[in-house]
Amino acid sequence: MGMVLLLAGCGGGASAPESELLGKDTGIRYDKSRVPTVKDMACDRKRGTIRYGLNVHTDESLPAYKGENGSEDYVCHGPERISLAVEGRTVAVPHIAAEYDLYGAVPDPLKSVKSAYSESLAAEDDRTLVGEAETVTTQTAAISCQKNVWKTFPMTTCLWANHGAVGAVDFFPPAGRHPEIAEAVARTKELIATGLVEAPR
Repeated sequence: MGMVLLLAGCGGGASAPESELLGKDTGIRYDKSRVPTVKDMACDRKRGTIRYGLNVHTDESLPAYKGENGSEDYVCHGPERISLAVEGRTVAVPHIAAEYDLYGAVPDPLKSVKSAYSESLAAEDDRTLVGEAETVTTQTAAISCQKNVWKTFPMTTCLWANHGAVGAVDFFPPAGRHPEIAEAVARTKELIATGLVEAPR
């Protein structure tokens, strides 16, 4: 699993994220992912060969997605340019890198998030974890976020799952600080809400 550059953050303090009770599967599934909408950022599909963000391991235990393009990557740029010095060269990176992986069903989103975390983020040799992961649930999704360092760069990474998809979001702050967990959770909720197209039922 190759690691690569990452993404972006936000600033300012934020209160601790609050959990809701994760609801039962309502049967919602997705035709595809689409370019998400994030406040004060411009988002687009990732282009080119450089991989931005964490590569989430495919969960072979979940029912497969039957359509095309079941896995897509997107990047979001804020108003400030982010440039990282990596291996002797300066590389421009997005503020946010997001991956969406669609499935036929995700019976237990919380279990899938924990599995994705242990198999992807915690197993990534190029990253040093900082503090403890924090997991919150909404009525429709489970989100687990962890501060970490890639090379010398502080990031916050969120892994999420609902009953039809699993994804990862990497944040890299322009100010050189880890984005706060609560802010990363809020951004991740935006990405889930705006980046998925429901399949007709």
